[in-house]
Amino acid sequence: MKLNIALCDDDKDDIQRLHNLLQTYALDQNFLIQLTEFSNGEDFLSTHAQQPFDIVFMDIYLTGMKGTDVIASCNSEALQTVFTTTSREFAIEAFNLNASHYLLKPITYEAINDAMKRCLAVKDVQHFRCLEIKTNQGLVSLPVHQILYIEVFNKICLVHTEKNTFHTYSSLDSLFELLDSHTFMRAQRSYIVNMNYIESFYFDHIVLSNGEEIMLSRNTRSELKKQYQQFLFRLARRESH
Repeated sequence: MKLNIALCDDDKDDIQRLHNLLQTYALDQNFLIQLTEFSNGEDFLSTHAQQPFDIVFMDIYLTGMKGTDVIASCNSEALQTVFTTTSREFAIEAFNLNASHYLLKPITYEAINDAMKRCLAVKDVQHFRCLEIKTNQGLVSLPVHQILYIEVFNKICLVHTEKNTFHTYSSLDSLFELLDSHTFMRAQRSYIVNMNYIESFYFDHIVLSNGEEIMLSRNTRSELKKQYQQFLFRLARRESH
């Protein structure tokens, strides 16, 4: 799944700068993103009604509808809005529209990083993150949410998804460092598990949604149980919002 981001600005140089900064951010964070550019608010509203965006970077001084008026008429609670402008004049109005952030031009990479953190705080970022692994067929960019579990066998790591298994010589330790411990657990020395796919959690083993049984490390069973309980708590809290 890609993070669907709209850029709305009638200045070609500003929108190109924003596009480049977001592409750099996506590469740094291993996010899968789709950027769509608009030069006016009317076109954005028309497209958003048919294919909703996750985030919009909205210039306030637009030809036609003002950016704040565009968002006011959008009526979408799921849309995260970042206003961009050359003036602080509309800051209060922007935050009254529940804007995630308000950026002053010229926009910097640090400002983009801060804005994206605020926007993604309310989303399950694992659905937009990818893991790059080196295989015999070359570099594979694998959406993190598709990974069921990873195991090591004869010094080769097997990355399992529901449909495929990818082989890589990357170490299990190095792969685990690239994954979020809020979502992935080190079930034992030879296994990493995506907790989204745990069907049952027992004293000494877990059962995944595909029926696979994986033994839990004897020395860390209590810590693993606590990690899984915290995962379920965060999941329930996110779904209640």
